[in-house]
Amino acid sequence: MTAIPAWSQASRTTVLEHGRLRVHEDAVVRPDGARDTFHVVEVPDGAATVAEDDQGRIALVRQPTYVHGTVLTVPAGAIDPGETPEEAARRELAEEAGVTATTWRPLAEMALMTHNVARLHLYTATGLTLGAQALTPTETGLTVEWWPVDEAVDAAMDGRILYGATIAALLMHARRRS
Repeated sequence: MTAIPAWSQASRTTVLEHGRLRVHEDAVVRPDGARDTFHVVEVPDGAATVAEDDQGRIALVRQPTYVHGTVLTVPAGAIDPGETPEEAARRELAEEAGVTATTWRPLAEMALMTHNVARLHLYTATGLTLGAQALTPTETGLTVEWWPVDEAVDAAMDGRILYGATIAALLMHARRRS
């Protein structure tokens, strides 16, 4: 098998830096040898959880968002400085859904887009205990819904669930269960 040449970076200019968001404009050499410009977005890695109860239902959160309107997702969020991905997943599940779990399993790690360096760490959680949500100001209006796994997969397949990370998490979880 012939090795495919890699991209290489000739230089980098940071064009935006705001809090934990950075946007870079990289001068690159593509695998075909041509020079080009590539924009790279840096945001924190995230963690998301498919939490399944003893009745085979998963916690989904319905949240009004600025960019996409009201969306349906698994509980998820950014990993804070000093947190491990699993710690962030546990925190987000408790904040957004009011749920704690006794059993945690890594499901996958995925890149979000070709221009974004962030990784999303996916988990499954079982042995659930329900409690009160602890929503942040950006999560105002977020509600928790309990969906049978098959219905959630149908929603992922028919467009009722919009976010790719939630779709991937649901499909991976359903495949692992079968």
